[in-house]
Amino acid sequence: MKTENFIALRYIKSKKETKAISFISVIAVIGILLGVATLIVVTNVFTGFENNLKDKILGANSHIIVNRIDVGTISDWQKVENKIRETKGVVAVSPFVFSQVLLTGPANVSGVMLRGIIPEKEAQAINIKQFITAGDLFKLRYDFDNKSGIVLGKDLALTLGVRLYDEVVMVAPFGKKGPFGFTPKMQKFHVVAIFDSGMYDYNNGLAFVDIKAAQKFFDLGDSITGFSVKVDNIDRASKIAKEIAAKLDFPFWARDWLSMNKNLFSALELEKAAMFVVLTLIVVVASFNIVSLITMTVKDKKRDIAILRAMGASEKMIQKIFIKQGLIIGVVGTFLGDILALVICLILKKYKIISLPKDVYFMDRIPVEIVPEVFLIVTVSAILITYLSALYPARQGAKMDPIAALRNE
Repeated sequence: MKTENFIALRYIKSKKETKAISFISVIAVIGILLGVATLIVVTNVFTGFENNLKDKILGANSHIIVNRIDVGTISDWQKVENKIRETKGVVAVSPFVFSQVLLTGPANVSGVMLRGIIPEKEAQAINIKQFITAGDLFKLRYDFDNKSGIVLGKDLALTLGVRLYDEVVMVAPFGKKGPFGFTPKMQKFHVVAIFDSGMYDYNNGLAFVDIKAAQKFFDLGDSITGFSVKVDNIDRASKIAKEIAAKLDFPFWARDWLSMNKNLFSALELEKAAMFVVLTLIVVVASFNIVSLITMTVKDKKRDIAILRAMGASEKMIQKIFIKQGLIIGVVGTFLGDILALVICLILKKYKIISLPKDVYFMDRIPVEIVPEVFLIVTVSAILITYLSALYPARQGAKMDPIAALRNE
């Protein structure tokens, strides 16, 4: 063991008559431990919340939406679909018809966004299949006594007062003008499945029907309104969307999932960054204990410093002793904080300790994502802070005049 390390370890544990230094050492370790653990846990919870929300959004939406910005419908959609499929990074493409309708049930009437889909293709483009809690998505194609199938969100089904295999009536926002005025277009649908995406907005305002039933209901012929596109890497969705838009050219428009939810995720990123800065201040405050500790150690060990200087120790060596004293406390506190944070994250991930109202937070427990990079960044930051805290008092101790110190002794 180097001389500086040996002396630094000895100074952390002071003599019996000066136990204040040992007490401050313990307080400094505990302060850094709690600061590091809190910072890691909170950052991992924010990351878990963001990823959970991302999964919920992508469960009912695709990575990229392609549609027209002029007439709104696409007639030669098979050719367009092939062009989109040829784009590098595209995994699946699903055509859809999208419009607003009214659904009426025994208990209520509700306005919803209706999505006409090809079930087999839609199941490849989005994760809706895994959110089906009752029934079968692929029964949309079936005919039930001249009634097409429909898939409702869990909260929408409750609002309408219907269950699986019940009937709902769809009312179009347009209709025909007759001698007795405006007659809305109406059609009965058979509930073949119910889904729960985990997000109230989707559960209460979204319904799926077969694309042919939607085309017939809206008198679109063989036209559609857009495409759902799934990519191999969601982080590259923005770049792939630009490539698709460039390939199709105006009036086609391609939007990725992040741009469609930019405000939400920008707010989450800002909150995470702000929380990281605020909680880092806990480690900074804890580091002031190291400043106090080294300052007290320098005053307590004046005689030892003078003897070391008299024996030939340089200012640099004395400075290293006190810097390493602070670093030892910082490393121990950070290491213990990492362990505590890992234990807390594992407990939160495995057990439902804190329950959350699902209709408010889109989840029923605190989400945690254990990210190794967070542990690394916080560990490096904490050790750097403790090093900077030890630097000034260590320099002051190294500049001490050994002759004056021995004269006072």
